[in-house]
Amino acid sequence: MKRVREWIAGYLFILPIIIVVGVFVIYPIFASIYYSFTNYNPLRQMEYKNTFNLQDQLEQYLLIFSMKDLNVKDLLSQFDPADFIQTQLGIKLDKDQKAMIEKYFDSKKLMEDFVGLKTNKRMNGSQFMSEYMSKYKEMFSGYTPAWVGLKNFYQMINDSLFWKTLWNSIFFSIIVTPVQTFIALLLAVAANQKIRGIKFFKLSFYIPSITSSAAISMLFMLLYAKPGIINRFLGFIGIPPIDWLSNTSTALPAVMAMNIWTTAGYFMIVFLAGLQNIPKDLIEASELDGATGWTRFWKIIMPLVKPQISYVVTLGLIGTLQVFDQIYFLIQNQQNYTTAMYIYVNAFNYNQMGYASAIAVFFLAFIMVLTLVQRKVVKEESYF
Repeated sequence: MKRVREWIAGYLFILPIIIVVGVFVIYPIFASIYYSFTNYNPLRQMEYKNTFNLQDQLEQYLLIFSMKDLNVKDLLSQFDPADFIQTQLGIKLDKDQKAMIEKYFDSKKLMEDFVGLKTNKRMNGSQFMSEYMSKYKEMFSGYTPAWVGLKNFYQMINDSLFWKTLWNSIFFSIIVTPVQTFIALLLAVAANQKIRGIKFFKLSFYIPSITSSAAISMLFMLLYAKPGIINRFLGFIGIPPIDWLSNTSTALPAVMAMNIWTTAGYFMIVFLAGLQNIPKDLIEASELDGATGWTRFWKIIMPLVKPQISYVVTLGLIGTLQVFDQIYFLIQNQQNYTTAMYIYVNAFNYNQMGYASAIAVFFLAFIMVLTLVQRKVVKEESYF
């Protein structure tokens, strides 16, 4: 009985975290998997939720400027319910829905309510259909995406821009991850020295990792601009100004350089924690044996911080593969988009949420497989 109470108490303590993870992590993953097999369009979902004043919409559609001496019969001759619903209310109808409306929509009741000013109220599409087509209101109660099977995945396979963005993500990762890891380790070694001003040194390199990505992106946008500091410096040595962010050959490397600068400080702290756990006796013994400088770094320090290297490489690999915010702020050419950015563009610019979900599901699987391979190759317990 005591074990049961402990079990219940333990789960009650972690219940808030379970709920948060379930709502914001687990549910979105399964929702994305479902939507990847549909033609889900987020704008269509809002069609039945948008509110409108029915009286105003009818007056505009029927070109009524005065409510005096209106005749229901005359109004019915001018009124096409399917056309009104699509053009005025913004609800798209398929062939079956149009047929249902032509057969069952109560246009007479709507015109009588309009003449009697009973339509002078706000409602949404679902309420409108429920009131004037109650027999088949379930057909118009909301938007349900159609199941398309593997169509989105076939489209993805034949999408050359998708493969381009995938290569950009891989290229970004294979360059940034090792460079930022090595620089972070060097910074950690430097920060581990007992010299004057070391606190300022640590703070200077760590601040970019906790600064808003939007603010840093705006700063680098000014640096990379044609009249920016970088081009001014190049001008002093006779190099013409470069449009760093618009040129397809320089845009991605420019963002990669910024990413290395902003993340190396964070990983420096991880390595610093590992370095401070190395026994001082071991370092002193290596010095007595004549291991100094690079020899001590490669033969003593590197093997002992192998767990931290594995951790940093794993986080760096995942982070660089799904980089989005810096691409969103700085990159405008689709040829330089990463996969995460391409997912966003399809979902929110093109309103192809189903296709975007298919890319996201594939990309999730791709990152998981790549991470597992990396964990197998770089084992924490092994040595260089």
